[in-house]
Amino acid sequence: MVVIRLLDSDLYHSFERLLALVWQQTWPDELAREIVRWRYYQRPVGHMTWVACDGDQCVAMVDSRVRPYILCGQRTMIRETADWYCLPDYRHYGLGLQVLAKLRSFPEPVLVVGGTDTTRQILPLLRWTVLPPVQSYVLPVTARGLAANMMRLKWPHREALARLVWRGLPLRPPRRLRAPSGRPEMQLLHAADWYELPADTGNRFMALLERDHWQWLTKMPAAFATPLGMVFRLDGVVVGFCLAQLEPSAAGLDGRIVHLQAERNDARLLGWMVSVAARILVDRGAAFIRCFVSTPEKIEAVQAVGFVFSQTMPCHWWNRPGVPVPESIDVDYLRGDDAQPLGAIRGRYFDRRERGQAA
Repeated sequence: MVVIRLLDSDLYHSFERLLALVWQQTWPDELAREIVRWRYYQRPVGHMTWVACDGDQCVAMVDSRVRPYILCGQRTMIRETADWYCLPDYRHYGLGLQVLAKLRSFPEPVLVVGGTDTTRQILPLLRWTVLPPVQSYVLPVTARGLAANMMRLKWPHREALARLVWRGLPLRPPRRLRAPSGRPEMQLLHAADWYELPADTGNRFMALLERDHWQWLTKMPAAFATPLGMVFRLDGVVVGFCLAQLEPSAAGLDGRIVHLQAERNDARLLGWMVSVAARILVDRGAAFIRCFVSTPEKIEAVQAVGFVFSQTMPCHWWNRPGVPVPESIDVDYLRGDDAQPLGAIRGRYFDRRERGQAA
């Protein structure tokens, strides 16, 4: 008999075996345990995982995170889906949908971005609301970075072959954009630092990064990724924040702009922030940078820096009584587990495993 329950410590061993399948783990078990501890067992309060168990074996799961958003000018808690998986032998029971349905027992609205083709077809049939989509943009800084990421998509076992491309061959360096006005400054945020970040409280739906989440991110295993917090000032006044990260890959380093939060949704202000953040990532070795954007102003900003469109990610919403459905969204990689660099770490250890260097 299959039972659906909240994850608890007595299930950790079985749960980690299931996660290895969810993540298509190629990396050593010791590193996997370090990532799982950080990702699941040491994260901020309010995040929950439902698992389906057949005896003592975990066979399906859905993870979720609670994060504050601005919705119609008000701070509102939203539940975001993260890892969601069901073993193939159990899918004909509809078990994957049963564990997803558990999220509806929580009081918060639920936000889903992306998902498989099947997910995208089923959720509207289950009365989930379709929201405006998120746009994925990329900046292939060097020929090696482009080659590595193309290999990751088509031949992930061979991503390390991109190291044969000369590292210094430039392709699309980020454009330098000026600040809209005033004396511009950028400060890198240390793990113990925090500022009350500005946020445009207009009629949009926008994620907020807060202190506890930032401090949890700074504890991320360095072999997985390194977060970079950047505070932006004009004439000494904080006007914006960028969360970025560097991700070790089989051919070098990837970069990611995870989150942009500014005092106003202005394309020139955002463009300056993206330009500085992209240059910081490049100066630290990033050969390929990716970002998610969903407002016209952020799309204009990343295009001005040189990012090119990659794909569209659909969004779905499970509403609650008394909560308005967002008409426009400002969603990025901060949501759920979207910024997890699983492709990058998987490609690194495909190569090492083939050479007998991984456990």
